[in-house]
Amino acid sequence: MIDLEEQFNFTNKRSHPTNRKMIVYRHHVKQQAEYFAELMIDVNIDFEVQVDEEHEKKPTYFGVARVHEKQVDNLNYIALGKDRRKFIDSAALRWIIIGSSILVLFLGVVGAIVSN
Repeated sequence: MIDLEEQFNFTNKRSHPTNRKMIVYRHHVKQQAEYFAELMIDVNIDFEVQVDEEHEKKPTYFGVARVHEKQVDNLNYIALGKDRRKFIDSAALRWIIIGSSILVLFLGVVGAIVSN
C-alpha cells in the first residue's frame, strides 16, 4: 500500500515498491536519463535501469541501492538541471527585480526605524 508521503511526492524519486533497500529515480526525458546514467557510471555506482514501453511518455526508471542515496540525489539534481533555462532569462529584468526588491526592503526598514 502506498503511504501518504508517496502519494504527494512531486519529485522523480520514490521508494522501490518491493525492495526496501532500493530507491527508484524516474526520468521522462531521454537525454536526462542518459546523462544521469553517465554520471552514475563515472562515479562507479551500480544501478538497474528499465524503460516503461507501455507508458505514453516512455519513462526510464533507475533502481539504486539506498546506501548511495545521498550521492545519487546530487547526481540526479545535476542531470535535471543540466539543460534547464534560468528562471528569468533576461539579465536586465533580473537586475531590475533584484534592485526593486532591495529598495522595498530598504524603505521598509527606514519606515520601521522612523515610526519608532
